[in-house]
Amino acid sequence: MSTRIHYLYNFKNNDPNRAFPSADDTQAGQAVHANFATSYGVLPSLRLGINGYYLKQFTDLEVDGNSINDTREQVFGIGPGLLWTISKDAFLFFNVYFETLAENRPEGERYNLRFVYHF
Repeated sequence: MSTRIHYLYNFKNNDPNRAFPSADDTQAGQAVHANFATSYGVLPSLRLGINGYYLKQFTDLEVDGNSINDTREQVFGIGPGLLWTISKDAFLFFNVYFETLAENRPEGERYNLRFVYHF
């Protein structure tokens, strides 16, 4: 089992994107997000498990110093994962996440495939 817990602080952006054409500055809300993973070795080179993440934004987006109501995001994703150890330096990860509890963001399925090679 493993977990990583992160605090996300966003500084003021004095060059906002086109979504805010008349704004002088924006500041995205602060959030906490966590990743977790569990796995069980089914073969010497193959591990299967359950993985997930949770994000909770606890301050609103600000535009020109004013809070914009109903902009706090939240999501919980959980699903199966696979780790294949190809060699002592090469690894292939595959995860599927089924999202729920989403607020102010899209909700769906996410598929991640990652190859890691240690040089």
